[in-house]
Order: sequence, then structure tokens, then C-alpha cells
Amino acid sequence: MHKKLKHKVRIEGKGNTKEHAIANALGLIQKKVNAELKGMIIRIEPVQIEVVEAIEETYTERFMMLLFPRKRSQFKLVMDIEVDLFILDTDKIHFIEKKR
Repeated sequence: MHKKLKHKVRIEGKGNTKEHAIANALGLIQKKVNAELKGMIIRIEPVQIEVVEAIEETYTERFMMLLFPRKRSQFKLVMDIEVDLFILDTDKIHFIEKKR
């Protein structure tokens, strides 16, 4: 009825700060695992995190292409995360049909 397994997913996140990029990437774990596996996921527990790529892009932003220059940053992060999953196999649940 339920099973435990390990699964590895690759996720990407972008943001204006390092923390926002990491939070954006970690928020995609459940969506990515649901797309790859069948069943209802009860628990997702990260076991190992490996950073594949971490990029900071900086650029100068100007008001009306000329005035008030300021530096801006965009962070991009790619991670491989190994997770322990506790999955409820919904195909093995047998429902009894009652008619009224």
C-alpha cells in the first residue's frame, strides 16, 4: 500500500537575491517529483544536495537610458537533490461502491 524510495531530481531557481533563488528552487521539488512518479506523496525528505551551477549576473540599470545608474543582480541556481520519499500507492486501494 505504501513504499519508501530514494529519488534524485534536478531543480533550477532564479531570483534577485541568493535566498530567493534557493527558495524558488526548493519550492519546485514537490512539483518535479509529482511529475516524475505515480502515487500520492506523503513525505519528501531531502538527504543530499549538490550544487551543479550557481551564477550571479550583474548589470547596470539606468533611468531613461542615461540617468541614475545602479547595479542590479540576478541569481541562477541549478541543484541535484536526492530525496527520501514515502509514497501511498493509490492503485492498490480498493474502494467499495455504494449506490443510493
